Amino acid sequence: MRPVSIVRFDRLYLASIVVGLIGNIIEWPVTIARLTENPDTAALGSGAAIAAGGMIATGVLIALLLWFFAARRASNVARWIVTVFTAFAVGSLLFGFGAGAVILDVGGVLRILAVALQAAATFFLFRPDAAAWFAPFDTVEDDA
Repeated sequence: MRPVSIVRFDRLYLASIVVGLIGNIIEWPVTIARLTENPDTAALGSGAAIAAGGMIATGVLIALLLWFFAARRASNVARWIVTVFTAFAVGSLLFGFGAGAVILDVGGVLRILAVALQAAATFFLFRPDAAAWFAPFDTVEDDA
């Protein structure tokens, strides 16, 4: 049976993925407009939109794989990768606030919410009951 902290991680981390994906969908027209305005990506035409969609899909796939290995397979490596990605997301958000790059429109608020959910989920990976979940199984040696 999975510990309560891992169940909470499940819910919060999956919610962060969903909220982030909704934010990407809402911000899609803005993303495409930025790609077409930028001379470097405007030359790609519709290829830029395909690349942007591919990057979003790849991000969701990676997040789901990390969730699976941390929450279902008790992978300590996945737990630490989630932690590093969360630290990067929080740091990027704080840097964005400092640089004035975070716009508090619907997409910006969803981005903040997704990062907050991800940070809360990561917190639960380090609760005492979760530590036992990630502890390696001890092998019992047969004395006979």
